[in-house]
Amino acid sequence: MTKRSLSERRRAIYTGLKPFLDEATLLKAVTHWENRYADQPSLALQRYVADICQNAGLKDKRATILRSLLHAMGQDSTALLADPRGDSNTSTSTKHVESASASQAFAELMLAMMSQVDESQQHKLRIELFAALRQRQLPLTILEALQRWLGNRERLELGTAPPALLQKLLNQYYVLLCENLGPVNADKILARGVQHVQAQHPKLDPFLASLL
Repeated sequence: MTKRSLSERRRAIYTGLKPFLDEATLLKAVTHWENRYADQPSLALQRYVADICQNAGLKDKRATILRSLLHAMGQDSTALLADPRGDSNTSTSTKHVESASASQAFAELMLAMMSQVDESQQHKLRIELFAALRQRQLPLTILEALQRWLGNRERLELGTAPPALLQKLLNQYYVLLCENLGPVNADKILARGVQHVQAQHPKLDPFLASLL
Protein backbone atom coordinates (compact mmCIF):
# COMPACT_ATOMS: atom_id res chain seq x y z
CA MET A 1 0.00 0.00 0.00
CA THR A 2 2.84 2.39 0.72
CA LYS A 3 3.88 2.32 -2.96
CA ARG A 4 0.42 3.24 -4.19
CA SER A 5 -0.41 6.75 -5.31
CA LEU A 6 -2.34 9.11 -3.06
CA SER A 7 -5.38 8.68 -5.30
CA GLU A 8 -5.30 4.89 -4.97
CA ARG A 9 -4.92 5.04 -1.20
CA ARG A 10 -7.77 7.55 -1.01
CA ARG A 11 -9.91 5.21 -3.13
CA ALA A 12 -9.15 2.39 -0.70
CA ILE A 13 -10.21 4.50 2.28
CA TYR A 14 -13.36 5.56 0.46
CA THR A 15 -14.15 1.98 -0.57
CA GLY A 16 -13.58 0.58 2.90
CA LEU A 17 -15.78 3.15 4.62
CA LYS A 18 -18.54 3.33 2.01
CA PRO A 19 -20.79 0.63 3.60
CA PHE A 20 -20.81 2.35 6.98
CA LEU A 21 -21.16 6.12 6.41
CA ASP A 22 -23.50 8.45 4.56
CA GLU A 23 -21.88 10.39 1.73
CA ALA A 24 -21.37 13.68 3.61
CA THR A 25 -19.84 11.95 6.64
CA LEU A 26 -17.79 9.72 4.34
CA LEU A 27 -16.23 12.69 2.55
CA LYS A 28 -15.40 14.32 5.90
CA ALA A 29 -13.74 11.07 6.97
CA VAL A 30 -11.70 10.97 3.75
CA THR A 31 -10.61 14.58 4.33
CA HIS A 32 -9.58 13.70 7.89
CA TRP A 33 -7.47 10.83 6.56
CA GLU A 34 -5.80 13.13 4.03
CA ASN A 35 -5.02 15.74 6.68
CA ARG A 36 -3.76 13.42 9.42
CA TYR A 37 -2.98 9.93 8.16
CA ALA A 38 -2.12 9.97 4.44
CA ASP A 39 1.60 9.81 5.24
CA GLN A 40 1.24 7.37 8.13
CA PRO A 41 1.81 3.58 7.96
CA SER A 42 -1.13 1.19 7.82
CA LEU A 43 -0.78 0.51 11.54
CA ALA A 44 -2.06 4.05 12.17
CA LEU A 45 -5.44 3.06 10.72
CA GLN A 46 -6.55 1.88 14.16
CA ARG A 47 -6.14 5.45 15.48
CA TYR A 48 -7.87 6.79 12.39
CA VAL A 49 -10.87 4.50 12.91
CA ALA A 50 -11.06 5.62 16.56
CA ASP A 51 -11.07 9.25 15.37
CA ILE A 52 -13.98 8.85 12.96
CA CYS A 53 -16.08 6.44 15.06
CA GLN A 54 -17.06 8.69 17.93
CA ASN A 55 -20.82 8.17 18.09
CA ALA A 56 -22.31 5.18 19.87
CA GLY A 57 -23.48 3.44 16.69
CA LEU A 58 -20.05 3.50 15.07
CA LYS A 59 -18.05 2.70 18.21
CA ASP A 60 -19.53 -0.80 18.22
CA LYS A 61 -18.43 -1.26 14.60
CA ARG A 62 -14.81 -0.15 14.95
CA ALA A 63 -13.35 -3.62 14.51
CA THR A 64 -15.54 -4.31 11.47
CA ILE A 65 -14.68 -0.95 9.90
CA LEU A 66 -10.97 -1.51 10.48
CA ARG A 67 -11.16 -4.93 8.80
CA SER A 68 -13.03 -3.37 5.87
CA LEU A 69 -10.32 -0.73 5.43
CA LEU A 70 -7.51 -3.28 5.61
CA HIS A 71 -9.32 -5.46 3.09
CA ALA A 72 -9.78 -2.51 0.71
CA MET A 73 -6.10 -1.64 1.00
CA GLY A 74 -5.18 -5.14 -0.10
CA GLN A 75 -7.48 -5.12 -3.12
CA ASP A 76 -6.37 -4.57 -6.68
CA SER A 77 -6.90 -1.05 -7.96
CA THR A 78 -9.57 -2.23 -10.40
CA ALA A 79 -11.73 -3.42 -7.48
CA LEU A 80 -11.76 -0.03 -5.74
CA LEU A 81 -14.41 2.65 -6.10
CA ALA A 82 -13.63 5.79 -8.08
CA ASP A 83 -11.60 8.53 -6.43
CA PRO A 84 -14.09 10.79 -4.57
CA ARG A 85 -11.88 13.76 -5.46
CA GLY A 86 -12.18 13.10 -9.19
CA ASP A 87 -9.20 13.70 -11.50
CA SER A 88 -5.96 15.32 -10.40
CA ASN A 89 -7.00 18.81 -11.45
CA THR A 90 -10.23 18.56 -9.52
CA SER A 91 -8.34 17.15 -6.55
CA THR A 92 -5.90 20.06 -6.56
CA SER A 93 -8.75 22.57 -6.79
CA THR A 94 -10.59 20.86 -3.93
CA LYS A 95 -7.45 20.91 -1.81
CA HIS A 96 -7.12 24.68 -2.27
CA VAL A 97 -10.75 25.22 -1.29
CA GLU A 98 -10.36 23.00 1.78
CA SER A 99 -7.15 24.75 2.87
CA ALA A 100 -8.71 28.19 2.43
CA SER A 101 -11.75 27.10 4.48
CA ALA A 102 -9.51 25.66 7.19
CA SER A 103 -7.64 28.99 7.32
CA GLN A 104 -10.94 30.83 7.72
CA ALA A 105 -12.01 28.45 10.48
CA PHE A 106 -8.68 29.02 12.23
CA ALA A 107 -8.97 32.80 11.97
CA GLU A 108 -12.55 32.82 13.29
CA LEU A 109 -11.68 30.51 16.17
CA MET A 110 -8.63 32.53 17.20
CA LEU A 111 -10.70 35.72 17.12
CA ALA A 112 -13.45 34.08 19.20
CA MET A 113 -10.89 32.90 21.76
CA MET A 114 -8.98 36.17 22.01
CA SER A 115 -12.19 38.17 22.43
CA GLN A 116 -12.81 36.35 25.73
CA VAL A 117 -9.59 37.70 27.28
CA ASP A 118 -9.29 41.23 28.69
CA GLU A 119 -7.30 43.79 26.73
CA SER A 120 -4.11 43.76 28.81
CA GLN A 121 -3.94 39.96 28.95
CA GLN A 122 -4.76 39.75 25.25
CA HIS A 123 -1.85 42.06 24.46
CA LYS A 124 0.50 39.93 26.58
CA LEU A 125 -0.66 36.75 24.86
CA ARG A 126 -0.17 38.28 21.42
CA ILE A 127 3.43 39.22 22.29
CA GLU A 128 4.16 35.75 23.67
CA LEU A 129 2.58 34.06 20.68
CA PHE A 130 4.58 36.26 18.31
CA ALA A 131 7.81 35.36 20.15
CA ALA A 132 6.95 31.64 20.06
CA LEU A 133 6.11 31.71 16.35
CA ARG A 134 9.44 33.32 15.49
CA GLN A 135 11.12 30.16 16.79
CA ARG A 136 9.21 27.98 14.34
CA GLN A 137 10.30 27.29 10.78
CA LEU A 138 7.16 28.75 9.23
CA PRO A 139 6.72 29.60 5.54
CA LEU A 140 7.63 33.27 5.11
CA THR A 141 4.22 34.31 3.74
CA ILE A 142 2.43 32.72 6.70
CA LEU A 143 4.85 34.20 9.24
CA GLU A 144 4.42 37.68 7.75
CA ALA A 145 0.62 37.34 7.79
CA LEU A 146 0.72 36.30 11.45
CA GLN A 147 3.08 39.15 12.28
CA ARG A 148 0.74 41.70 10.69
CA TRP A 149 -2.23 40.20 12.48
CA LEU A 150 -0.56 40.05 15.89
CA GLY A 151 1.20 43.40 15.60
CA ASN A 152 -1.34 45.57 13.81
CA ARG A 153 -4.56 43.61 14.34
CA GLU A 154 -5.16 43.42 10.62
CA ARG A 155 -7.50 40.75 9.33
CA LEU A 156 -5.79 37.37 9.39
CA GLU A 157 -5.33 36.11 5.83
CA LEU A 158 -3.45 32.82 5.63
CA GLY A 159 -4.58 31.77 2.16
CA THR A 160 -4.13 28.02 1.74
CA ALA A 161 -2.10 27.13 4.82
CA PRO A 162 -2.29 23.35 5.45
CA PRO A 163 -4.62 22.28 8.29
CA ALA A 164 -1.74 20.44 10.03
CA LEU A 165 0.16 23.73 10.37
CA LEU A 166 -2.93 25.60 11.54
CA GLN A 167 -3.48 22.93 14.17
CA LYS A 168 0.06 23.51 15.49
CA LEU A 169 -0.53 27.27 15.65
CA LEU A 170 -3.79 26.79 17.52
CA ASN A 171 -2.08 24.39 19.92
CA GLN A 172 0.63 26.99 20.55
CA TYR A 173 -1.97 29.56 21.57
CA TYR A 174 -3.78 27.03 23.74
CA VAL A 175 -0.51 26.25 25.56
CA LEU A 176 -0.03 29.97 26.23
CA LEU A 177 -3.58 30.18 27.59
CA CYS A 178 -2.85 27.28 29.93
CA GLU A 179 0.37 28.89 31.14
CA ASN A 180 -1.20 32.31 31.70
CA LEU A 181 -4.76 31.51 32.78
CA GLY A 182 -4.64 27.88 33.85
CA PRO A 183 -5.83 24.76 32.00
CA VAL A 184 -9.42 24.99 33.29
CA ASN A 185 -9.89 28.52 31.94
CA ALA A 186 -8.06 27.59 28.73
CA ASP A 187 -10.46 24.69 28.15
CA LYS A 188 -13.47 26.96 28.73
CA ILE A 189 -12.14 29.60 26.33
CA LEU A 190 -11.51 26.99 23.65
CA ALA A 191 -14.94 25.38 24.13
CA ARG A 192 -16.77 28.72 23.97
CA GLY A 193 -14.73 29.73 20.93
CA VAL A 194 -15.65 26.53 19.12
CA GLN A 195 -19.33 26.97 20.02
CA HIS A 196 -19.27 30.55 18.73
CA VAL A 197 -17.76 29.58 15.37
CA GLN A 198 -20.16 26.65 15.00
CA ALA A 199 -23.11 28.96 15.64
CA GLN A 200 -21.94 31.84 13.47
CA HIS A 201 -20.29 29.87 10.66
CA PRO A 202 -21.87 26.39 10.50
CA LYS A 203 -20.37 25.69 7.07
CA LEU A 204 -16.91 25.80 8.64
CA ASP A 205 -17.70 22.99 11.10
CA PRO A 206 -15.86 20.17 9.22
CA PHE A 207 -12.81 22.41 8.77
CA LEU A 208 -12.99 23.48 12.40
CA ALA A 209 -12.96 19.81 13.39
CA SER A 210 -9.70 19.31 11.46
CA LEU A 211 -8.01 21.85 13.77
CA LEU A 212 -9.00 20.26 17.06
